[in-house]
Amino acid sequence: MPEPTGKVLYCTVVAQNYLPQALALYASIQEIEPDKELVILVVDGDRRDLEQDRPGLRVVTTEVLGLSERQVLELAAIYDVVEFSTSVKPLFFKALLEEAPTVVYLDPDMMVVSPLAELEGLVAEHGIVLTPHFLQPIERSVDHITEGHDLTVGIFNLGFCAVGRSAVQFLDWWWSHLERECLIYPLLGVFVDQKWVDVGANFFDAHSLRHGGYNVGPWNLHERRFQAEGSGYALDSGDDLRLLHFSGFDPSDPEAISVRLSVDLREVGDDFPALREVSRKYAGLVNSARGMLGASPEYGFARDADGGVLTKRTRRTYRKHLLGMPMGRTLPSPFIGSESARFRAWKRRAIGARIGLTIGDASLAVKYSFPDEFAVFKARVPGFGAIRKRLLDAGRVRR
Repeated sequence: MPEPTGKVLYCTVVAQNYLPQALALYASIQEIEPDKELVILVVDGDRRDLEQDRPGLRVVTTEVLGLSERQVLELAAIYDVVEFSTSVKPLFFKALLEEAPTVVYLDPDMMVVSPLAELEGLVAEHGIVLTPHFLQPIERSVDHITEGHDLTVGIFNLGFCAVGRSAVQFLDWWWSHLERECLIYPLLGVFVDQKWVDVGANFFDAHSLRHGGYNVGPWNLHERRFQAEGSGYALDSGDDLRLLHFSGFDPSDPEAISVRLSVDLREVGDDFPALREVSRKYAGLVNSARGMLGASPEYGFARDADGGVLTKRTRRTYRKHLLGMPMGRTLPSPFIGSESARFRAWKRRAIGARIGLTIGDASLAVKYSFPDEFAVFKARVPGFGAIRKRLLDAGRVRR
């Protein structure tokens, strides 16, 4: 294994409404690895004021991405907050790799429990380190999740990844898709940045980290039980607990564990005292940050310059029209006041395209929900060719 060569940077991406979680992550890093620096990219504002009196914290804006202001606003227009925040990861990582040979991404709703000691050496050897959602087949007795989870959101959980400078080709490939295809679009088998990495892990020989203590989250608690041991925690497998992912966690109700899965996980905590202990500690960190920051602001790109809410359908239509624009031309931005009138005019003209996208999604849903009836319809309708073309167009992610 190659020897580690230097600095390791931790990083995360947030909108301002999720800053309490990012500061909780920072607090956990300061407690466990005070020599490490956390770089927070805030996608919808400048919050460099948070660096004051916080050693080891750096806060950056989208200027770090190397994009023009227009390019950033286009991303903010076509994507919702989750899609936008995940789309820029490859560019963010590339920027940080210019100053450090190892970059470790951690979702803001994570908590470092013990030093991430393995990562520098693994990145030096493999270039890309990922964590799968599950390490073992899921037994039938587990009732809150199945392996179908991977088919929906991807093999790897991209709340964590670690990259080195040898991963630049992978990052360029990843960005080539995320620039316009970082979508939450289950009908087409796409889930933001994660499903693309299922493909990229194969192309670029990513390392699948099988250390059970990394990226422990509500989806894999059935295989990652841990208990207090000394000053830390250890899994039943013998691995030290490194990194907890509090996905779907409500700090005002830490006993619930997560509100993102289809079942209540409170019973999991009933016979899992170490999980309950750590969950309460994490809730305390988030609530402390909330108290300091005050009320969370609305996502900075939720509304256009006139104050109107940008709906998902409008964003999808804007994206479709951007993809069809000739080189060198663009659309009026919803976020620039001087372009408001032109954006309103575009919305009026685009109403047909919005309806068309809705019909396309509905057609796909019908096709897969009622396959037998759809086959009969296809056989009996003379003009089905036009409908089929709409389905095919909807099935191309770039469209």
